[in-house]
Amino acid sequence: MQLQGGSILNTGAALSYVHANHFTEAGGSRIQDHVPQLLLLLTAGQSEDSYLQAANALARAGILTFCVGTSQADRAELEEIAFNPGLVYLMDDFSSLPALPQQLIQPLTTYVSGGVEEVPLAQPGKALQLLGAPSPLPPDTSLVGRWPGLNSRGWRRAVLCLFVMVKWFQRHDHQPHWRKICSLLPYFMRWTCLASLVFSVFYVLACVPMWAHMRKPSAVVCVSLCFLCSTAVRVNKRDIIFLLDGSSNVGETNFPYVRDFVMNLVNSLDVGSDHIRVGLVQFSDTPVTEFSLNTYPTKSELLAHLRQMQLQGGSILNTGAALSYVHANHFTEAGGSRIQDHVPQLLLLLTAGQSEDSYLQAANALARAGILTFCVGTSQADRAELEEIAFNPGLVYLMDDFSSLPALPQQLIQPLTTYVSGGVEEVPLAQPESKRDILFLFDGSANLMGQFTAARDFLYKVIDELDVKPEGTRVAVAQYSDDVKVESRFDQHQNKPEILNLVKRMKLKTGKALNLGYALDYAQRYIFVKSAGSRIEDGVLQFLVLLVAGKSSDRVDTPALNLKQSGVVPFILQAKNADPAELELIVPSPAFILVAESLPKIGDLQPQIVNLLKSVQNGAPAPVSVEKDVVFLIDGSEGVRSGFPLLKEFVQRVVESLDVGPDRCAPEFYLNSYMDQQSVVGAIRGLTLLGGPAPNTGAALEFVLRNILVGSAGSRIAEGVPQLLIVLTADRSGDDVRGPSVVLRRGGAVPIGIGIGNADITEMQTLSFIPDFAVVIPTFRQLGTIQQVISERVTQLSREELSRLQASVTPLTTPVVSGKRDVVFLIDGSQSAGPEFQYIRTLIERLVDYLDVGFDTTRVAVIQFSDDPRVEFLLNVHSSKDEVQNAVRRLRPKGGRQVNVGGALEYVARNIFKRPLGSRIEEGVPQFLVLISSGKSDDEVEDSAIELKQFGVAPLTIARNVDQEELVKISLSPEYVFSVNTFQELPSLEQKLLTPLTTLTAGQIQQLLASTRYPPPAVESDAADIVFLIDSSDGVKPDGIAHIRDFVIRIVRRLNVGPNKVRIGVLQFSNDVFPEFQLKTYKSQASVLDAIRRLRFKGGSPLNTGKALEFVARNYFVKSAGSRIEDGVPQHLVLFLGGKSQDDISRYSQVIKSAGIASLGVGDRNIDRTELQTITSDPRLVFTVREFRDLPSIEERIVNSFGSSGVTPAPPGVDTPSPSRPEKKKADIVFLLDGSINFRRDSFQEVLRFVSEIVDTVYEGGDSIQVGLVQYNSDPTDEFFLKDFPTKQQIIDAINKVVYKGGRHANTKVGLEHLRRNHFVPEAGSRLDQRVPQIDAQEASMALTQRGVKVFAVGVRNIDSEEVGKIASNSATAFRVGNVQELSELSEQVLETLHDAMHETLCPGVTDVSKACNLDVILGFDGSGDQNVFVAQKGLEPKVDTILRRISQMQKISCSGSQLPTVRVSVVALTPSGPVEAFDFAEYQPELFEKFQNMRAQHPYVLTADTLKLYQNKFRQASMDNVKVVIHFTDGVDGDLADLQRASEELRQEGVRALILVGLERVANLEQLMQLEFGRGFTYNRPLRLNLLDLDYELAEQLDNIAEKACCGIPCKCSGQRGDRGPIGSIGPKGIPGEDGYRGYPGDEGGPGERGPPGVNGTQGFQGCPGQRGVKGSRGFPGEKGELGEIGLDGLDGEDGDKGLPGTSGEKGSPGRRGDKGPKGDKGERGDVGIRGDPVRDAALHHSYGT
Repeated sequence: MQLQGGSILNTGAALSYVHANHFTEAGGSRIQDHVPQLLLLLTAGQSEDSYLQAANALARAGILTFCVGTSQADRAELEEIAFNPGLVYLMDDFSSLPALPQQLIQPLTTYVSGGVEEVPLAQPGKALQLLGAPSPLPPDTSLVGRWPGLNSRGWRRAVLCLFVMVKWFQRHDHQPHWRKICSLLPYFMRWTCLASLVFSVFYVLACVPMWAHMRKPSAVVCVSLCFLCSTAVRVNKRDIIFLLDGSSNVGETNFPYVRDFVMNLVNSLDVGSDHIRVGLVQFSDTPVTEFSLNTYPTKSELLAHLRQMQLQGGSILNTGAALSYVHANHFTEAGGSRIQDHVPQLLLLLTAGQSEDSYLQAANALARAGILTFCVGTSQADRAELEEIAFNPGLVYLMDDFSSLPALPQQLIQPLTTYVSGGVEEVPLAQPESKRDILFLFDGSANLMGQFTAARDFLYKVIDELDVKPEGTRVAVAQYSDDVKVESRFDQHQNKPEILNLVKRMKLKTGKALNLGYALDYAQRYIFVKSAGSRIEDGVLQFLVLLVAGKSSDRVDTPALNLKQSGVVPFILQAKNADPAELELIVPSPAFILVAESLPKIGDLQPQIVNLLKSVQNGAPAPVSVEKDVVFLIDGSEGVRSGFPLLKEFVQRVVESLDVGPDRCAPEFYLNSYMDQQSVVGAIRGLTLLGGPAPNTGAALEFVLRNILVGSAGSRIAEGVPQLLIVLTADRSGDDVRGPSVVLRRGGAVPIGIGIGNADITEMQTLSFIPDFAVVIPTFRQLGTIQQVISERVTQLSREELSRLQASVTPLTTPVVSGKRDVVFLIDGSQSAGPEFQYIRTLIERLVDYLDVGFDTTRVAVIQFSDDPRVEFLLNVHSSKDEVQNAVRRLRPKGGRQVNVGGALEYVARNIFKRPLGSRIEEGVPQFLVLISSGKSDDEVEDSAIELKQFGVAPLTIARNVDQEELVKISLSPEYVFSVNTFQELPSLEQKLLTPLTTLTAGQIQQLLASTRYPPPAVESDAADIVFLIDSSDGVKPDGIAHIRDFVIRIVRRLNVGPNKVRIGVLQFSNDVFPEFQLKTYKSQASVLDAIRRLRFKGGSPLNTGKALEFVARNYFVKSAGSRIEDGVPQHLVLFLGGKSQDDISRYSQVIKSAGIASLGVGDRNIDRTELQTITSDPRLVFTVREFRDLPSIEERIVNSFGSSGVTPAPPGVDTPSPSRPEKKKADIVFLLDGSINFRRDSFQEVLRFVSEIVDTVYEGGDSIQVGLVQYNSDPTDEFFLKDFPTKQQIIDAINKVVYKGGRHANTKVGLEHLRRNHFVPEAGSRLDQRVPQIDAQEASMALTQRGVKVFAVGVRNIDSEEVGKIASNSATAFRVGNVQELSELSEQVLETLHDAMHETLCPGVTDVSKACNLDVILGFDGSGDQNVFVAQKGLEPKVDTILRRISQMQKISCSGSQLPTVRVSVVALTPSGPVEAFDFAEYQPELFEKFQNMRAQHPYVLTADTLKLYQNKFRQASMDNVKVVIHFTDGVDGDLADLQRASEELRQEGVRALILVGLERVANLEQLMQLEFGRGFTYNRPLRLNLLDLDYELAEQLDNIAEKACCGIPCKCSGQRGDRGPIGSIGPKGIPGEDGYRGYPGDEGGPGERGPPGVNGTQGFQGCPGQRGVKGSRGFPGEKGELGEIGLDGLDGEDGDKGLPGTSGEKGSPGRRGDKGPKGDKGERGDVGIRGDPVRDAALHHSYGT
């Protein structure tokens, strides 16, 4: 245990907390079993809060409080807290504490024994009478009956004892003695239970005279004690569930520790069906039962399962769902629990991470059920989370790592087996009605100036009527304007006098702005929290009373939603200029808004608000008793299983909020089954899941109508009682719901649809009474957030309200007008729209449902936008209603912070309403755009809206909380502008949208558009477009960027920034370009400056200035980016450079200059000044500083260089020489682009960039070049024809507008035929008959080539080079790259070949000169694997033979006449021990192949730099005039690649014409090895592999091209196409059996098999060693009093006592028997002489009387 820490000591709050959370059954207390309750308080200071009330409450509850004080503790305070002053112990310092237990142990164990029970007291008068009573009281039979063992004998003894004490008190009636005797009472409690009773009564009576004098009278008046014997504790029975984290947080490595931990713990338990039962569940995203409590009756079976247990796996940790699952499925009789038999129920949770779902509700439910939850955390577990889940924080155990787990059972075994005894009982969590936390949040702005007194008095009166106290109503007060001022938190002034005194002194906060959204957010974050005294986590109702006297300056929707979801109930006092629509966003319904006629009359609202604050229960006003029948229709399919407990809890809470009775509501089951709330709740708890596949909601609705909503089932539908049906489902219905829902509504039912998870919101709206009644939530955990809404709806729906709603619902009808229409939905997908995106999706789906969707009727497209637009699907993608609706259901918000409506409108106008993309705008079909936006646009919309309308599109606008003026600018007309407060209101707009969509004709649209007046673009005289291009490479460094950024800010501050004045754009670059914002992005100086301040260093190398200039020219100084270059506005480029460019800057410097863009260069000492002058074309526009920190020194010169009009003046006297004009070119070029899924959308943009670059470079000034473009998938689409655009800029703009078509298949043949018939014809602008070169720059066919069209083919990625070669006119016009990113690298080769084609120099023909051509070819190989290359590469030998045969039979080349080239071949390879040669250079003969096979004996063969040097030396021995070629077969590099590259270069410089590599099977990184190659023909650069079917032909063609180039000196060869492959030959004879293959890799480990039958019992093992002696147990509880024993034996005689006093004479006894003869007496005196008698007789007489 560690010190908690903190500077404030709130003893009162701590006492209240202990009382409320620990001295309860839920906290483990046995107070109901009369077990003594003791509290020992140890404190070192004085309390800073009120403690008296809490101490009195403890005393009233019979809890004996001991107080130990040290240091600064106050004795008087402790005496008031302690049960009586005799229980206070003060120590001088902390060091004395260890000696204190000796003093405390006796009172702690003897003052109280047994339980505690409250006994009602007699009246004070009777008590005084009793004190003076002269005789004992007669026995009270009620008391005798109440207390066990109080028989007649005991009663007499008690009364006698009481009487003696009363008399003693009468003699000592002064106060000190009363107090002293009262304090002595605990010492008498050592007596019997009977004596305890006497003294408890006596204690009360004796203290009566002290009531007026004691500091704490309530502790005496309300408490009397009778101490009984406690219930026996049974530790041998309990049910324990282990809930184990089975996610990746634990992992396979650590899971054995977890398994051992559980096994060690189970080993220590007395497991058995009649003793301790154990169950185990693993969980991650979902829980999985390993075994239940009743699965294994013996420990051995249980341990056997544990040994085989495997980690479940999963990346998500849903602890809350797991807790709910365990509660619902394991702590039940069906799960083996003995909870009904009061057997202790324990849950041990082991987790290694934080929960990703809500867990608090599930943990509280476990606690309510009396289940003791232990938590063990490892790794990333959160202590705070575990303390909230555990039954109390003392049951949380945190371990540093998994390896510490096996030692934990020693700590856990005692609490697991001793902490709980007896049964458990549910403790209701509901707080007393008097408990509530109320925040008064009042408008403190200038709106209340001069009227604040009225508001303050109103607040004072409202608080005065509330029961303000720490354990009742707590009050917080705050004011808000531009920020929030907290006057008092919930934990500061907790008594009514204190808070009223504070309110009386309050002053107006003041402030101009009214930020209501900020105030709501502040309240939720900092006031309705535990640290501020709120009891929100304890389930205490939280209220917000909000005074609003004006319109908010910020948005309130999101903070209001968050506040409601947190469970706070808001009430609003509306005054003055407050906006009602804004306030309705905050409250659950308008009933929560109270309107003040004026601020001085706000006092009139006092009774209403006080009544609401006192009567609201569970966040809703107390329900009015209105008759209703409520039926819950619950999805019982398998999809609900994981959330079924939460679903039941939701239904239970709704029922608990209703006034259930026979004449009121009768929810669930049959309507007449249960007639009270308790019975209904009990039945709900007993619900079990039905199970089954997807639910048939339609059939269920029909069942309810026919079988439930009938009189025999208890329905009162015939009496007109509203029939409410609440449908809860977690999946889309498997049948139709529309028909049954209509019949249900006609039958008088009011359905309310609640969808969870996969449920369809459209379905919910369809079956609901009105669409607004439908609710959809993402998970079961959110059910708690809608419970209040549903409860309110059920309680508030009266007959009158239903009649009103029925009248307002207008049934939608299928559109009468059916015809062709194109409808594009442009929807907001930004973060602000995200929370309500489902309602947008539903609106589209419902509108589509009522439209006549089809390819020849209504076409639909959807585009999302936020920062930028994104196409979801185009007009020509889906041809049926079902396809469109399915696509709509799959929509998800794209995200993004900004809402750029202007950019989205521009994109749609230029890219969507086009014929190739499915628009029928050219056919006169009406074009509609339905815009749905979540807020005001972050960019300018006017120009884009005008452009859209000028295309003939009819925009309809829907927006949430947007300025109407902006919507009117966009919309077709003001009547088609629709504004909503929340997207939940969208269903109300369906009919209003359907009317124009189904009735407006193209003529009507044109008429409306024609009446619109468009103002001309305003451009002021000082307008300019300025782009800052900033070097952000490694050479500039972060400090440099910071100085540049600050300098640009200084410049911008001096410019007149505005939409019609100066526009600013910024981008950074290094090796790549990083756009920051375009010229059109920001329209004010402030927003531009904010964006510039966000600039951060990018880094990168090398510095590609040329690439950056190209990007600027193509993407910034264009109209689409906001440039006004076409309007004549001056264009400026300001380049900041910190080093020399590593790419060419001349070309695009010229492009920028020729476009009229004035460039200005700024650099530091590291730049190349000549380079900057090349870019600016003017030395006077180059500015340099030593370091970028010196930039402010040139600020004035930079600003002046812009000039008043923004045009940089040309230096006087400088003549710019006109460049020499090259020969004009003529060409018709058609690009045929694959638009299928072979290219992704982003890759297609790279293709367009490549096409644009080709056109931009080829098309120079004065050229006569025409361009067309076709995109194809399964069918072709004409983007534009040769005749469409006469200028280069128009062509490039058209290329940039091309939109990716998509599609699964690419039918090249159809595309080629389309080109031949529709593009290379005069009607399309072709000049083929004028012998102008015709170039198809993609794929073509023989027919095109025969017509004179030069076909260029570019293959990308997986396309075969052979296929590319077949399509191209010849090998020189065939190109291939590995991916689209390499297209830019290919452009130079394409341009060179294209240049030759346009000048008719491509493949000039065959020369007449005949010359010999001889080739020397080395064929080498390597194979450095573990196996011999001849064994591992089974295809090597036959391939080598075929290749050698093929290349030795070369055909004639163009310059050899009739002479065939001579090919000599040598086979050589290198081993680590040296070279191995099969044969020297020779014309190949079949017998040479055997020599090649003899190389099998050597192994391995390697590819290193020495291998290439071996080839070099070999060629030196051959003729120098022969063409030298190396063909090497490789399985990978064995040496350093850099050394190999150097050796390859030396080989080339030595005169070797080509090095060709062929990859063997399983070669790695072949593309990387191709860096070693050189001389491979012209454009073939695809990797060659051994498994190529025509490898021999491929290599022969390579040698042919090499020979043409080396011997004939021509760059290419116009060869024909390769012939068709011949038919398959006949099947050859069966070969000999092959060698055994290698052993395969081991397969994946199989899953656990089925459990086998039980084995035979084994022999009994040897007895194990005795275990270590256990720790001595704690002292047990006293047992019950035993029965009377038998009478014992007589004891031994005691010693004689002291002689007593003589007693009085007794009565004369009876004569005794005659005694024995006594001894002879003394001789008497001689008597007188008598008469002489008989001598014998005289002797006898003398003998008898002698004595």
